[in-house]
Amino acid sequence: MKNTLFICLTLLLSATFAQAKPFKGEGKIIGSLDGQVLATGSGRVFMIDSKGQEVWSRKAGNNHDVWMLDNGNILYADGVIHEVNPKTDQEVFTYTPKILKGGGAYSCQRLENGNTLVGENSSGKILELDPKGKVVFELQTQPFKQNNHHNLRMVRKIKNGNYLACHSGANLVREYTPKGEIVQEIKLNKLAFSAQRLENGNTLIGNIDRIVEFTAEGDIAWECSNSDIEGVQLGKICGVNTLPNGNMVLGIYSIKKGEAGATFLEITREKKLVWRYVQLPKGDRSAMSAQKLDNSGKAISKLR
Repeated sequence: MKNTLFICLTLLLSATFAQAKPFKGEGKIIGSLDGQVLATGSGRVFMIDSKGQEVWSRKAGNNHDVWMLDNGNILYADGVIHEVNPKTDQEVFTYTPKILKGGGAYSCQRLENGNTLVGENSSGKILELDPKGKVVFELQTQPFKQNNHHNLRMVRKIKNGNYLACHSGANLVREYTPKGEIVQEIKLNKLAFSAQRLENGNTLIGNIDRIVEFTAEGDIAWECSNSDIEGVQLGKICGVNTLPNGNMVLGIYSIKKGEAGATFLEITREKKLVWRYVQLPKGDRSAMSAQKLDNSGKAISKLR
């Protein structure tokens, strides 16, 4: 009886500490990464160093969105919104949507005023929460189907105070005013995953088999397909994070297995590879978002 109790206690403690320890995968960087990367991936959020070694990880659900905050905490969306201190693994902010069927909330963004923007996929709502988690803004978007898995993917608040929303199943990106008026609508050929407003006023979109930049008039200014990067076999392009130098960090879903694949990567506007991360032998299957950090672990760029 004592031996059985000891074994059970040992297994419980091992499982508890395993969640706090970095995952020792066989990840590697091909190319030159001058910093660190924070990313989603196969049921966890994790951080790698410039050599591709995991230095931190935390168990998560169907994780779509992740950000390093100015205070050193990590904000991520896996159906529920979490802010966690990576040094202590303490969760300091949590928001759980009322409706979870269909996925809950897949999108999050910390705003300059300290509020948190949330894109609720299951309800189709864009919310702003104050630091205590109270809803201080709510916008019901359309099209919308209750509990559907593809109402919303990434939602971002932009400089003019409007909201960019990716209606994934409808293949639409819309810019809404706070009153819900549609300023711009971009119709896409496939699922709309991520959208970012660039400094030149154009909108950059992660569109599964390509990245495409649209002008305010709806014309294509630039695009890059998932077969344009020489020597790399890309899966589905999801999150796109633009760096100050114009390069883009891409999060990939349905990752191609083997040496030619990429879990996430950085490319130039000239469609050249800077670096890519690949994990062997199996690799992550769902690194939908990635944010590049400097060598001290601070974010290089802030999303607008």
